[in-house]
Amino acid sequence: MDIYCRVTEQGLVPMYDSDLEEKRRLKIGDTVLCKISRPRNYEFHKKFFALVRLTYENLPERLHYMLSIWSEEDLLTCLKLDLGLATTVYHGGKEFIKTGSISFAAMDNSEFENFYQRTIDVILNKYLRGTDKQALLEEIVNFK
Repeated sequence: MDIYCRVTEQGLVPMYDSDLEEKRRLKIGDTVLCKISRPRNYEFHKKFFALVRLTYENLPERLHYMLSIWSEEDLLTCLKLDLGLATTVYHGGKEFIKTGSISFAAMDNSEFENFYQRTIDVILNKYLRGTDKQALLEEIVNFK
């Protein structure tokens, strides 16, 4: 059972009627396993992809050729590799790199925020060197 709750001074309180109904099925003294995660913010997700798009559109031409970045998807793959969001898999005696997912199901809001902040650092140090961090953050807001 998954329910959405809000943190209050009294504890966790179900947010919706359907969540309250699920909670009511629990009996006093029941032992439950709780997984706390902060659901992703869609607006923040859009902000991340604005960052990727902005970076791709301003990527120095030499990096397109040097790193074979020909689309926003290529850039996203490079960012995932730069940040270690990948695993090595073996198939038929060959080694392959599989990048991880940043989907809503794969990362909660806290994990995604961390990934976003690390992405900004990588972009400033590798892809858009010399760009002021504050200027980049302001441009992302205006770029959407």
